[in-house]
This record gives sequence, structure tokens and C-alpha cells, in this order.
Amino acid sequence: MSELVAPFYWLDENGAPQGANVDLAEAMKPLLPFSSTLEHMPWARAYKEAVNKPNIVLLTLLKSPTRSSQFHWLGAITTVNASLIGLAHNANEEIVTLEEVKSKRVGSIRGYGAAEYLTKQGFKENENLILVTEPQQLWNLLYSERIDYAATGFATSRYEIEAAGYASDKSVKAFELDMSKSELHMATGLETTSNEVIAIKNALQQLKENGEYQRIMMKWGLSPLHSAPPATLEQDSQRLIN
Repeated sequence: MSELVAPFYWLDENGAPQGANVDLAEAMKPLLPFSSTLEHMPWARAYKEAVNKPNIVLLTLLKSPTRSSQFHWLGAITTVNASLIGLAHNANEEIVTLEEVKSKRVGSIRGYGAAEYLTKQGFKENENLILVTEPQQLWNLLYSERIDYAATGFATSRYEIEAAGYASDKSVKAFELDMSKSELHMATGLETTSNEVIAIKNALQQLKENGEYQRIMMKWGLSPLHSAPPATLEQDSQRLIN
């Protein structure tokens, strides 16, 4: 499962999925002892389904302390830098602390690590924090100046902005959040069985060992990461649900 966000996953002019998540899913297919399909949906819904249902894999999920016990973490994929992004013509004051931003309106995607982080820092939904379900909605809000900043990954924002029909050079990174440079992992909920969890971990590890994972990351301009050796049933037995 993925969300619609470039360069991880998006639909081209013919409606065909493209991106790093698509390539990863396709490369893993022949290495798995079961069949798999790739779908996209709004992130908050995908997250909820993965937590509550078996056999749903989130291809790129931000790993955070509050999420650590809710998922089986299958392997690191890449890092993200979360920032507050504003319109260039409004960037006339330097932001020194996040506290200064609480008098502004900040938007983010429901279920994103950035949204979770801002909530922990005291931002309140529907007051100074506006949450939406899709990147298109987020950039519509920013470019219509209904919010002051968008909280999301700066490296991927230009793809989303252009896809939403706006000029990415009209936006700037105004402030980098402290939770930046966090890792995105492949993950599945605790309802997924131990044998399937280990099979997916091992398939991803094979891609890292044969260089295909690194090739995919570099193709899409993403930083490749390395992970621990393949898991065994005995190593994971205390956390895996049978």
C-alpha cells in the first residue's frame, strides 16, 4: 500500500503508477512465497487498515516512538527531512523557534509524522493546525493562502506542487522541524503472521544485497539505507503474532 506522493508513487498521464514504491513492490514480487498487489489510498486510511488488518504492508512509513509498538518494521527505505514550507513572497521574516509559528496556520497530511510532531508540540487541530487527506488539498490551501505553511518533506514537495498545478519555485523552506531526517521504513501491522513478516524482511534484504534496492533509490533521487541481516523466526518470536 502506498499514498499518492512523488517520487514514491504517482499516476502518469495514462493513469499508470510510477515511482520508487512501485519499483520496490515489483522487485519484491518474485522473491515472496505468496502473491501480492500494489494499491494506493489516502494515508490516514491506509495507516488505519494496516494497524487493524493482516497482510497490508505500508511501503514507506515514518518510524516514530509512538508507532514502534504498532507495527512490524520490515526494513529501512530512506530518510525524510520535514520542514515548514511557505510561499516565497511571504518569506520576509526568519523563523527562529517553532513557538513563533503557533500564531500562524500550518497544514499537513493526516497521519503524517509531521502532523503527529506538531500536535505533540502544542498545535491544535482546526485552530493553528489544518489536516487534510491528500497532498493536492495541502498545496491548494497554501497557494490560495488559506494556510501560512505546509508541514511536509521538502525534497518531495516540488513533485507534489507541480502535480497540483502550481509553480514549485514560488515556495521556500521556511523552517526545518526537529524531527527531520527521520527514517521511512517498510512496515506491516501486528495482525500479519510471523512467516509473512519474515518473508518480506528477507525479500527486502535480498534487494539490498544484490544492489537492486540501491539502484531503485538512486533512480528516483532518494538516499539508500542499509538494514540488519535477515530475521529469523526465533529472533522475532517475542513480537510477532502467530
